[in-house]
Order: sequence, then C-alpha cells, then structure tokens
Amino acid sequence: MHRRPSMKSAISIRERTWAIVLAAGDGTRMASLTQALHGQPLPKQFAALAGKRTFFQQTIDRVSLIIPPERTIAVVSQRHKDLAHQQVADLPGVRIVSQPSNRGTGPGLLLPLAHVLARDPEARVVVFPSDHHFQRPMALMAAVLALEVAAEDSPAGVALLGVTADSPSTELGWIVPGAGDAEGGRSGLPIAAFVEKPDERKARQLLDCGALWNTMIVAASGRALWRLMLQHLPAQALAMSQYLSHIDTAEGDEILQSIYREMPAADFSRDVLERARGLAVVPMLDAGWSDCGTPQRLMAALKGTPALGQLIERLGLRGHSPVPRSASA
Repeated sequence: MHRRPSMKSAISIRERTWAIVLAAGDGTRMASLTQALHGQPLPKQFAALAGKRTFFQQTIDRVSLIIPPERTIAVVSQRHKDLAHQQVADLPGVRIVSQPSNRGTGPGLLLPLAHVLARDPEARVVVFPSDHHFQRPMALMAAVLALEVAAEDSPAGVALLGVTADSPSTELGWIVPGAGDAEGGRSGLPIAAFVEKPDERKARQLLDCGALWNTMIVAASGRALWRLMLQHLPAQALAMSQYLSHIDTAEGDEILQSIYREMPAADFSRDVLERARGLAVVPMLDAGWSDCGTPQRLMAALKGTPALGQLIERLGLRGHSPVPRSASA
C-alpha cells in the first residue's frame, strides 16, 4: 500500500518543480502518417493527430495545469525550433532550447537539465515525453503529484511513472517492480528490472507478474538526476557542465556547438536508467495512456473518441477500419 502524499509535502515540492518536455525526436516511425496529414514528414509531436492541437501543444497544456510556463523548458531539434515557438505562442513563458544535432535522449535530457540547474540549483524536475496521448489528463496529473513525492523518498532521488498493463505488449518498455518497503514508508515501489520490447512469451510473463508499462515520465531532484548522468554518462555530463556555467552568456552558443560536434550519442533509458540503482516506480491507473508509437497504436488509443473520426476523415479513410485487432496499447 502506497502512502498518500501529504498536502504539506506536495506543496513544498511543487514550489521548486520545473518541467522538462522532450520534443527533439525525429519521429521517423510516423513519418508516412504525418506526411499524409501535413504534406511533410513532421515528427509526431508537432503534428495534429489527436484533435486540433498537436501532441506537443497538448503536453504543454497538461504540464501547465500544475507547473507554470515560466518553469517549463522544452528541448527541440534546431530544425524545428521556429515551429516549436509558434506552437507555444499562447504560453510565452515556456522556454524553447534547441539541440545543434541529435545525440540521443541522454544528451537530449542533459541540455534542458543544465538550463534548469543554471536557474535553480535546488530545483526538482519532472520529465515529460511530448508525443504521448492521455484520455484523462487529470488522472495523469494526480499520478505526477504522487511521483514527485516518491522521487523525494527514493534512495536515488529518482522515480518513474508506470502504467498498469492490460495486454502482453511486445512493442513497449516494461518496469518490473520489486517488493514494497512498508517499514520505510516509501511512497513508491523499488524497481527490480527494466525489460525493453520483450518477445511474446516474456511479455505474457511480465503481464502475469504485475509488471508495468514504462511511460518514461520521470521525477527527480535536479541534482540527483545530474549525478546519475555523471555516473553513467560521464563524458556527456562533464562536457555539458562546461556549457552550464556559460548559459545565457555571449560565448554559450559557441561552447554548445563545440560540445555537440564531439558529443557521443547515448540513450537515457538504456544507458542510465537500466544501470541505475535505488530508483522507484509509481503505478498510474485509469489515465488512458498510449505512447502512440505506431499508426496502429495511435488509432487504438483514439478508439471511441471524436478525435478518431476526425483523423479518419482527414486521411480519407471514412468507411474503413484502421485499427487492427492486434493493437496492443
């Protein structure tokens, strides 16, 4: 049984919480769909696939329910910087940070984290992917509140949000929770293992044992997250430390460009989270989450909503069923 976060602890954490929105992915798996809708192969976070607003805009909308725009930093590719600015023009406090090039999600998180710590060394952060769909955003925000408290309680100062699985998906990452620490009174479960895109037999075992789908929504103290990066991505984190001390200076952009020319690529999930110890996970119930990682999973996520009909009409598929029976999320 997880203890509920007290109002005092929730308010204390929220006053120092920043949001990091990850929106620098190339989105190649959905390129054919976004090409059909927008006339160009946009990354799915910048495409309007689930209503009139893009996934990026919907993510910022959800974040703004609990974290103010002036404490929200979104990382995007240099190529889509102007588009990102246009899409958050109605929330001018959101800061857009662009990567000189794509070096994976490790450096992609280090860059906005450096911007947060340069402004508030004692900050807490919540990291949000920008290309997911939630049918019930308020359920997500309630889970994020519990996630922040669990991060503060966890040995490593870092917690992840998991989703109660309802099928043996072979296309998602899984988190295997360990036994709860009732004596310690922690609000999250320890993480026993990560399993990325298992085969069908393993996926059924994971479902049967109560494993969770990994949303990649992470809460942490900024310093704890930076320590994990230093431990598991030392070359990238040490290089980014040079930039951190020069953010918003005349030479800052030149230093960043130089760092990215030499920066090794790294994956935050594989190279950091899967190697870390002392992480916690909080299960999220009834938020209607989907990573919308393929056109099939997008259609399945929108099933039963007006957004699906709108999408079908825009694609010229009226009268056809775009949702295969094998859709798993």
